[in-house]
Amino acid sequence: MSSSKALFTFTSFFLLFACSPQIETSQESGALESLEGTWRLVSYKDQQDSTWKSGPSTRIYEKYVSPSHFCWVSYETTQDTLLGTGGGTYVYDMESSTYTEDIKFFLPAGSNEHGQSIPFDVRFEDGKWYHTGYAKVFEFDPDTGENVVVDSSKIEEIWERTDVGSSDESLVGTWQLESFKDHGDSIRTDYPEFVSIFKLVTPTHFVWIHYITEQDIVLAEGSGTYTYDGNTYTETLNMVYPSGSNQVGTVMPFESRVENDTWYLLGNIKRLEQDPASGEMIAKDSAKIDEVWKIFVGQGAS
Repeated sequence: MSSSKALFTFTSFFLLFACSPQIETSQESGALESLEGTWRLVSYKDQQDSTWKSGPSTRIYEKYVSPSHFCWVSYETTQDTLLGTGGGTYVYDMESSTYTEDIKFFLPAGSNEHGQSIPFDVRFEDGKWYHTGYAKVFEFDPDTGENVVVDSSKIEEIWERTDVGSSDESLVGTWQLESFKDHGDSIRTDYPEFVSIFKLVTPTHFVWIHYITEQDIVLAEGSGTYTYDGNTYTETLNMVYPSGSNQVGTVMPFESRVENDTWYLLGNIKRLEQDPASGEMIAKDSAKIDEVWKIFVGQGAS
């Protein structure tokens, strides 16, 4: 499959969020209901001072939490730029008020956070999620040839729910792309195990991610809101990576059905190509999306 065809397939969906067979499941309990959903970053503290700060209104900074996985996205809407993203699995221990993230992918690449297991002390007040933790800071040791811990970086954040009052839970969960038909193909293509393509669905949002499992490389990602009436699943794309596709704001309806923990999606999106004269992405024809997703092992579909 060519790189351009792969990108259109990826930006059509993953058509989504961290589901390789190697990823372990998180703890399951009724307490997870307090975390599952979509959260928006309200404020944070950085390492330079102790004052609470908030990002600009033009920035999407959201965290999507399924029963087993999490993913956060920082995206500048005015520049169509993904500033950062990360995700993986998590464990939430209500008794000790501890939330631990196991980070399986991270962007920008080469970060300290990738591969870490970071515990946070958590509390909830007035619909807000407060958490504080420490990420390890590594440096390369020329004597041993290994990265060693030299410091820690404090993380203090406040998140607020964005999906209060929503009730659609029929698709909520972590879905792993099992196979797809590329544009013009008559047979389905399976993905190798070293490639992770998954989608996290909360009651109001979706996020899909495509990354190399054993490397710190995020290839593509997209997120937004959706509606679902039991037959038609419609995504509105609020952010996409790599940038420059002109797909932000695109509304894409799909025929949808779920059978035996398997989610079938069928639809069409505009195939975009760059106009050599203007340098802009323009719609050329329709690209068919035919995908099969499986619920993450250990999680049952509703």
